[in-house]
Amino acid sequence: MPDDRSDGGATPPSEEGPNTSGTPRVPTADLRTGEESSEKLDAAFALLADPLRRDALVRLAESDETVLSLDSLAAAVASKRWDAAGDRTFEDVTEARSLAVELHHAHLPKLESHGVVRYDPTERSVEYLGREWLDEWLDHVRQAEVR
Repeated sequence: MPDDRSDGGATPPSEEGPNTSGTPRVPTADLRTGEESSEKLDAAFALLADPLRRDALVRLAESDETVLSLDSLAAAVASKRWDAAGDRTFEDVTEARSLAVELHHAHLPKLESHGVVRYDPTERSVEYLGREWLDEWLDHVRQAEVR
């Protein structure tokens, strides 16, 4: 079966047994406890590879609130682009809604599967749980944003 994931195959496998697809599996079984450092590194890079997911992680980690609504997270991510462009426009508001949809369907479930966030799709709330193996790399991302 072809791998049609757009994120480089970082989705954890749902089946057990030998890998017959020819694509490398990203191990996630022990990521919550962080047993293997190479697994943690692979997971951190996979999670940070997507710009929207990376921006969302930075905003969640920087937030003073424990739990954010999906809409406020999307607005915070979009505001990074608004700050660069100046005033908000109708297109910016539309972009924030589009980002919320993408976060809801793709990125937050992936982050939750890696134990990085707790996402309640019914309440549309996101709690950043943080992981030491990821927070170190988020610091590098934040430093790169400043430059």
